[in-house]
Amino acid sequence: MASRVARIAAVTREIFGTLPNRGVRTGMQFLKKPLTGAYEARWYMESIEPYARRAQRACTSFPIYTSELQERRSTKLRMLRQRGKGPPKKGTGKRSK
Repeated sequence: MASRVARIAAVTREIFGTLPNRGVRTGMQFLKKPLTGAYEARWYMESIEPYARRAQRACTSFPIYTSELQERRSTKLRMLRQRGKGPPKKGTGKRSK
């Protein structure tokens, strides 16, 4: 009788792709989910920065490329310097002699 139950359990595992319940967390719930890496990779646009930098090195007449992040930083630094709140010049900091 026990062997018959074991065979039925084995067949149901093959058909439904489940594991026997043993009161142990197996993580199968997460392993059954479809992978999302490729989908997430498609969501974010590929950066043009490496290509722009390569083109800039190859052709000297190519305009100087600055990323949005660089542009934002330089704008913020310029505004801070206008207000007198920018970083000190090299060698004139708090701990210089």
